[in-house]
Amino acid sequence: MAKSIERSRSFRTPWNALARLGFSAVFFFWLYLIWNSTSGLNESIDATTDRLTAIHHIQVEFKNEIQLWKDLLLRSNNDKALDQNWRAFEAQHRKVVDEAGKIIAQNDVREIHQKMKSFIEAHALNHEKYRMSMDLLVQNNYNPTRADAAVKGIDEPILTYLAVSELDMLGEKRRLNDNLIAKARNQIEQSLFALVFIGMLAIWMPKH
Repeated sequence: MAKSIERSRSFRTPWNALARLGFSAVFFFWLYLIWNSTSGLNESIDATTDRLTAIHHIQVEFKNEIQLWKDLLLRSNNDKALDQNWRAFEAQHRKVVDEAGKIIAQNDVREIHQKMKSFIEAHALNHEKYRMSMDLLVQNNYNPTRADAAVKGIDEPILTYLAVSELDMLGEKRRLNDNLIAKARNQIEQSLFALVFIGMLAIWMPKH
């Protein structure tokens, strides 16, 4: 009888050890899920921030373009200087266009798409007006008065487009971040519940 009990205990011991090992593995797996939820949340928020704050960058680049145009009017007093300044202005113009294209490609918010497309259209129209203004500059022997008057204020609507688009992006950023935080919180709560359940099983599991 004693031998039978001893064999039963020796048979049960490996299974208890395997069960404890299994509980430990599951426990650490759920700990990993909690860590991954918080780590993934930070990465997702950073990615959302980078994607939705790009509009601020394009505002800076567009203002640089406007400044280059002003420099062109003030510093172009001969054909060579005009050609050099126009090439610098053209390069900045293309940079702004490229940035706008990236915002559209990386963003799936319909309202932001529409505003950026409106910006691109207005930006292209302004470019033609700047080209005509450059012709006036040459026709007036590099006196910038008429050339400047021809394009005075044409950038204001575009700056408005960008400012409104940035506000929309900030609102979208808050909404997306709230969703990410809610999802991560839900995953953490589920993981904590599972850890409590595992802990209770470990406490009540037979020791022998």
